[in-house]
Amino acid sequence: MERKMERQQVVVVDRKMAELVRLVVRVKNGEEVRQVERLVQVALKGVMAGLEKVMKAVYCVRLRTLKGVLDVLSPLQCVEFLAGIGILQILLRQWGKKKWF
Repeated sequence: MERKMERQQVVVVDRKMAELVRLVVRVKNGEEVRQVERLVQVALKGVMAGLEKVMKAVYCVRLRTLKGVLDVLSPLQCVEFLAGIGILQILLRQWGKKKWF
């Protein structure tokens, strides 16, 4: 999974994307703007498709991991584990809001 994410990050910052950003900055003519916007849309579509694949794969890994953990726990332990995860997520969100906002 890490390799897939790494590859996707490389795509985002590859030479073509960097050149596209430079081109956008230099554009002055209205016709060029439309051409550059089309190029940007195509590039972003590819990047977004790649990110979507990575996110779906990550979700599947997380779900399999959770199912694996729940398979080895008793029903009571499952309830306690899931409740603990929920409480942890709530506390982390609250901590994040206090720390950054």
